[in-house]
Amino acid sequence: MALLLAGGLAACGPETPPLFERRPASHTGVDFVNELPEAADFNILNYLYYYNGGGVAVGDVNDDGLPDLYFTANLGPNRLYLNRGGFRFEDVTEQAGVAGDASWTTGATMADVNGDGRLDLYVTVVSDYLDRQGHNQLFLNLGAEGPGQVPTFSEQAAAYGLDFRGFGTHAAFFDYDRDGDLDVYLLNHTTHYEGAIGRAALREEDHPRAGDRLLRNDGDRFVDVSREAGIYSGVTGYGLSVVVSDLNRDGWPDLYVGNDFHENDYLYLNNGDGTFTEAIRDATGHTSRFSMGSDAADVNRDGWPDLVVLDMLPADEAILKTSASADTYELAELKQRLGYHVQYARNTLQLNRGRARFSEIGYLAGIYATDWSWAALLADYDLDGWLDLFVSNGIYRRPNDLDYVNYISDAAIQASLEQGITEENLTLLERMPQIPLPNAAFRNRGDLTFEEVAAAWGLADPGFSNGAAYADLDNDGDLDLVMNNINEPAWIYENRVDRLPDRHALTIRLAGEPPNTFGIGAQVWMRVGEAQLVREQSPARGFQSSVDPRLHVGLGAATTVDTLTVIWPDGRFQTLTDVPADQLLTLRQADAGGTFVWPDAVPEEPLFEDATEALAPAWRHAENTFVDFNREGLMPHKLSMEGPALAVGDVDGDGLEDVFVGGAKWQAARLFLQQADGRLRPTAPDPWQADSLHEDVDAAFFDADGDGDLDLFVVSGGNEFWGEAEPLLDRLYLNDGRGGFSRDRQALPEHFANGGCVAPGDFDGDGDVDLFVGSRVVSRHYGLIPQSVLYENDGTGRFTDVTHTRAEGLAEAGMVSDAAWTDVDGDGALDLVVVGEWMPVRVFAQRAGRFVDATAERGLAGTEGWWNTVLPYDLDGDGDEDLVLGNLGLNSYVTASPEEPARLYVHDFDGNGSLDQILTVYRHGVSYPIATRDQLLKQIQPLRKAFPTYTAFGARQVTDLFPAARLDSAVVREARTMASAVAWNEGLQGFSLQALPMEAQFAPVQAALAADVDGDAHTDLLLAGNFYGVGPMRGRYDASYGQLLRGDGRGGFEAVPPYRANLWLHGDVRDLAMLRRPDGSRLLVVARNDDGLQLVRLRAGEAALVERPAGTEAGR
Repeated sequence: MALLLAGGLAACGPETPPLFERRPASHTGVDFVNELPEAADFNILNYLYYYNGGGVAVGDVNDDGLPDLYFTANLGPNRLYLNRGGFRFEDVTEQAGVAGDASWTTGATMADVNGDGRLDLYVTVVSDYLDRQGHNQLFLNLGAEGPGQVPTFSEQAAAYGLDFRGFGTHAAFFDYDRDGDLDVYLLNHTTHYEGAIGRAALREEDHPRAGDRLLRNDGDRFVDVSREAGIYSGVTGYGLSVVVSDLNRDGWPDLYVGNDFHENDYLYLNNGDGTFTEAIRDATGHTSRFSMGSDAADVNRDGWPDLVVLDMLPADEAILKTSASADTYELAELKQRLGYHVQYARNTLQLNRGRARFSEIGYLAGIYATDWSWAALLADYDLDGWLDLFVSNGIYRRPNDLDYVNYISDAAIQASLEQGITEENLTLLERMPQIPLPNAAFRNRGDLTFEEVAAAWGLADPGFSNGAAYADLDNDGDLDLVMNNINEPAWIYENRVDRLPDRHALTIRLAGEPPNTFGIGAQVWMRVGEAQLVREQSPARGFQSSVDPRLHVGLGAATTVDTLTVIWPDGRFQTLTDVPADQLLTLRQADAGGTFVWPDAVPEEPLFEDATEALAPAWRHAENTFVDFNREGLMPHKLSMEGPALAVGDVDGDGLEDVFVGGAKWQAARLFLQQADGRLRPTAPDPWQADSLHEDVDAAFFDADGDGDLDLFVVSGGNEFWGEAEPLLDRLYLNDGRGGFSRDRQALPEHFANGGCVAPGDFDGDGDVDLFVGSRVVSRHYGLIPQSVLYENDGTGRFTDVTHTRAEGLAEAGMVSDAAWTDVDGDGALDLVVVGEWMPVRVFAQRAGRFVDATAERGLAGTEGWWNTVLPYDLDGDGDEDLVLGNLGLNSYVTASPEEPARLYVHDFDGNGSLDQILTVYRHGVSYPIATRDQLLKQIQPLRKAFPTYTAFGARQVTDLFPAARLDSAVVREARTMASAVAWNEGLQGFSLQALPMEAQFAPVQAALAADVDGDAHTDLLLAGNFYGVGPMRGRYDASYGQLLRGDGRGGFEAVPPYRANLWLHGDVRDLAMLRRPDGSRLLVVARNDDGLQLVRLRAGEAALVERPAGTEAGR
């Protein structure tokens, strides 16, 4: 049979009609408008969520087989429209009795609350704020006289204990205790402005109106069990969305709650005993800051539900540069000290790596910026087998416009507002910009990236859309879209995927046993060819809305589902085979049996096993507080936290390998001697204590003085010191043969530099070890080239600087982060490979005892990147060494390609004696400075006169900011690739660069090891990284848990998911090394910035682990 297309079918081309067609109200009969007048008694100046809009709930309320539509209006009556077929609807609100009587309505959801088989309506409201009145309303469906007739409803919230009075947003019905009936999570929001930030512990103090609630269904009434279940109900909650999903695949429904402003998002893992554990810090490296709509579904078809959470980062450059967004560095740090999680103002895609741990890859996926966004809806709109993303968009007025903020911050205006909002000062709203925005749509390419296709799909109408839902309104097998707009009729879009070839689908109706008659919480797992597709029944999703309760599955060209297994909430299951496509399939819980056994989250024989608790010493790297941005406000990231250094070797001659770990400034390094039981015992702090002012960024053991033991070289860095400060001097410590070290101050010429790396190697072949020491940065002058140095050893441990006599151009190689010796050209002499920031992968080939820059000759010209590490190794077994290259990765705001490079302009643009750095990247085909107006004016104050307002600054390019003469005088750096890669050594043809798999691009790769990890006689790669030293505007890199790439022996690598390998390298990893244990097995030693050592056992392939020569590092 035809298989699902592996990479997704193509998007609509120029000759292809749009995927969606908007049906006008004149045709549909849906004339609903959420009208929001601006009145003095209630507006955005006294209610921050005034423009959040209403919701949409979809479901067949009259049992005629067609989904009907219910819209909530904030101020006016809600509306119910019966679907009469052919995209025509009838307003039956008054006859059905569901208009509602609350004075401010927010969300709506459809669910069979009383278990009678009919969809009921539950509506959330805001009450007891200013003069808002009412309570949440439950409209029970009493049925109709016959199919297709108008049903009647009865409001019964009080009778069921669902008449909550407070600041409601939405509700999600689900069976959290799996007792067969539906419980409900009430999502609420506080009403105080973010400026009143308190300690995070306030979330544990219940608030009667603002806090969320978990209500358990006890049969005839819902009971508040929030506190006993572990649900926060505090005043800090700004709940804007809740999505239900079995995130850790144990059969129990979990919750993700998106909170606005500084409050954490909540990730509640269901413990299966009526309680939840909130795990957002353990599960994620960071979240969105202004979390709005959210959804959960499996975007990469690995069986684990992923999470999309929306924020409000503008995609348009002019809007971006005129909008308030990111916290200052200091405020972000303050929030974390107050107990809040790391948050960034952008959309996030949390990729589920298994065991409820997520990697945030919104940048890599390309979905991070959609402006003021509300509903996130993951569904297969083009039926190619991959879940796409729809985003509703727009705020009726923009209160975060910075020119408006400046205007309204005037003391006189503030004094007037403090007296109350009048009709006179209501005119302030007219100064608040109003910018209609198109909604966004992203087609899933099938490789963890998405293509923006709103215009191509016909969804780019500008407006102000809030709640949205998908549904198959005409029962043709594809998903149509419905949107609730502000001050404009609702939009209904018909999906016309039928005009595209090879599009098949399956629609699934779940017939659950009463009282959960729609099978909420059921999961359907399907195998179609090699593809695995999963759907969960949880209609409440997106923003203040609920979708068609039928499940929809796109199949691409496949006409049959090979196997289909439905797992009901009570654990019973049923498997079908060879299910034909293009039908409505009804699955009945009564036909299921047995008890489904969920697989263990940890494999029976994992490749790795964490041994930190059992074996790691009680030591922690303690990074000192230093904010580089306070000194150089325009540098892209900190360079003061490059440590700790890591080196492994047998220093005391007992046959056991020992571990050296460097310290940060004010912290002594430590040497740990391995004991016979495998534990690491710390030695006395001397001589490291005397040098604790140094920041140790790299280290290597090698025999410097030819006495047969391992000495130690430590590189000093840190970006704090400058000039001829003693802490910039590198250090050589000589070994007394018993593991005792003393610093030899005469061994090295004075070389004051912020170091990056050391690479030991006998380049002159005289039997002793020489050194290359790469320099990382010129302190206070980011972007200028520091001086690196080549040292020749005289055999007694005395080193001479031979850089200029032996290696022309090597001193100015670049902002070096790593280097390695290898014979690149097979002539038997060691050559030097040097990598770093804003520089290509440089090769200095040895010719007759001298080094020449052979970068272009070896095919590596144009490889400028932000390289972190290089590891030479023969990966394809052809006899020469290839290069494993760790780069920034692709999960970053800073992107680069040969056609659209990132650039850094370095110059004293304002003539004040200090250098300025202007970093530019391409967005939508145009190169823009990353820095905001505020950041630039703080550094280059004369720009204030040229750009007196944020609007005047807007979407300015670097050529608009500075005259051509100054730009011509600037030092210009470029980066052309950010992908971590392998450079394949093709012999005489030089190197060819090949990007590593996408999973290796989630974060900067700081360290790499080559080893046969799984024992199949093929070389695998083990990568690790992250980097936390980035300001809040772009956010830290924290998506890596380490990555095992399984080699096939032919140069191909496959990413092994962390949960399968049981590889979980946590934190800000700087280096890796292998440590041989007394029993011959190996430990992976993981050095982490501002954290302790992590130790990981390797369970297979230990005999084949790569052996690097003494004096070269295993990881960096």
